[in-house]
Amino acid sequence: MDALDMIIDEFPHVTLLCFVLLGACIGSFLNVVIYRLPRGMSVQRPARSICPRCGVPIPWYLNIPLVSWLQLRGRSACCGQPIAARYWLVELCCALLFGGLAYVFLYEGVLPLLMMCGWGACMLALLVMDWEEMVVHVPLALVAAGFGLAAAGLDPLLVEPLAQQPWEGLLWGGVGALCGYAFFRLVALLGSLCLGRVKRVFSQPEPWCVRQVGEDIVLSVGGREYKWSEVFVESGARVELAEAGAEQLAEAARGLVRLEEEALVLPGGVRRSLEDFERLSGTCSGVRICRSVMGSGDPWLALAIGSLCGWQGVLFSLVAGSFIGLFAALLMQVRRGQPMPFGPALVAAALVWRFWGVQLVQAYLSLVS
Repeated sequence: MDALDMIIDEFPHVTLLCFVLLGACIGSFLNVVIYRLPRGMSVQRPARSICPRCGVPIPWYLNIPLVSWLQLRGRSACCGQPIAARYWLVELCCALLFGGLAYVFLYEGVLPLLMMCGWGACMLALLVMDWEEMVVHVPLALVAAGFGLAAAGLDPLLVEPLAQQPWEGLLWGGVGALCGYAFFRLVALLGSLCLGRVKRVFSQPEPWCVRQVGEDIVLSVGGREYKWSEVFVESGARVELAEAGAEQLAEAARGLVRLEEEALVLPGGVRRSLEDFERLSGTCSGVRICRSVMGSGDPWLALAIGSLCGWQGVLFSLVAGSFIGLFAALLMQVRRGQPMPFGPALVAAALVWRFWGVQLVQAYLSLVS
């Protein structure tokens, strides 16, 4: 390692270029991860990258990071179909991320820097997957947390300015990870209790109806409509109709009818698939909707963030991520009630903290002093 540190001291610009190229190569691999993991595919098999359109293996000379997409003008060489610009952007962002980490933390040591790069690559993949699929891959978040803890153990100052020993870095990284997970679980619980529940009681029975509208399912009850895509964002969401019955099930006794994402649960506990009906209707005396206001994967993202950014970084990510998410929602003109992933805003805020957290704290202290 002494010889490597000497090379870095002598040729810092070459070292930075090496990290940029490494980031571009890792970004190419991240595209494989981003495409396959949400679809339940193996990252190892097939070993070679395949065309996302027709599944034909891509030869190595057409799979050069940052070059091949531009060379092919965004189209597959095998079938001529367009390839999303996201593939090139992921390679570019990963190259810039590795280069930025090397520029800021190069003299902290090569091993901590490599662990931070691993953490950053996992977080970038989690960001893109949550943006595209609205799902956080928990095993990948745990891998990111492992990289974060390793970096914290190798360089304790990354998570706690007063830490000196490796065990102190691991301790503070572990505390940050656990605090992040527990805090976000608490926020999700409180949010669901305060904002995620709708309860209405009618003075007299009101008609209700479940029908297909385009690609979505809509529940109409009491003069209001509730879209399936807005209610059933996370598993565990449910809709309960009090003193209800379904006209299509004349034999069913009236009582509490529960609507789940893909099933109708009758008063006696009998489950019927919604696919068995083109339309459901009846009357009820009240409705209660229970849904989550935060994705179940966000606490795992907070765990990965806390492992390298500490509990301070978790708090910053929640606050700054909320502002980033609000700005993105306004920019994209997201309608009220329309689901939007919070993970990308969290990751973006965590990266801001990782690069400029110390400077932000110093600026804040100078303002209040």
